[in-house]
Amino acid sequence: FMNPARVAILGCVLMAVAALAGPVRAEGDGRRIALVVGNAAYKEQPLRNATNDARLIGRTLRGLGFEVEVLENTPKKAMETAILKFGERSKNASASLFYYAGHGLQVRGRNYLVPVDAAIQTEATVRVEGVDVDLVLEQLGDARAAANIVILDACRNNPFERRMRGGTRGPAAVDAAVGTMIAYATAPGSTAADGDGDNGLYTAELARVLALPGLSAEEV
Repeated sequence: FMNPARVAILGCVLMAVAALAGPVRAEGDGRRIALVVGNAAYKEQPLRNATNDARLIGRTLRGLGFEVEVLENTPKKAMETAILKFGERSKNASASLFYYAGHGLQVRGRNYLVPVDAAIQTEATVRVEGVDVDLVLEQLGDARAAANIVILDACRNNPFERRMRGGTRGPAAVDAAVGTMIAYATAPGSTAADGDGDNGLYTAELARVLALPGLSAEEV
């Protein structure tokens, strides 16, 4: 498994997820589990495509044999509860995948997903109002699925940036446990546009290529 600091481009995540779309490895109990979250209905800077992206990825993963739960416009407590349940469902699975589309930001090298009810005023409040990506990683680590993938299409421009002291642009690189791949919609420290169509470019291309039959990870 690659160093996640280097897994920051579209091609790497396509290769990773395509590998899960193929035959399940001997490890695990054969189940493929996914939690998909799309947050768009923010009071500040609502997003055009995040919920559409979540629906698209949910449909695509179901077609690949995943047991998928899709959440849309979810507040903090419900997000954290769903992540805890996702960890329980993923125990000893052959593949476990978490996908998030919505606002995301970093503070002091930690990544946070932004629930739709977040009231962020300062860097300090991010830790209270946001959902720490480490919560997802901890759940996957405890679940011990044979393969874990975390996809963060959460690199939209930070609507709270003007209130921060700086250093909050785009995601921070994360060190994941063995057996886990983390992928971003853009490189650490950069941002990606929400897109003008029904889906963001990153997710649209991801779903399109995953739907192509018979491709190896290298071909994807």
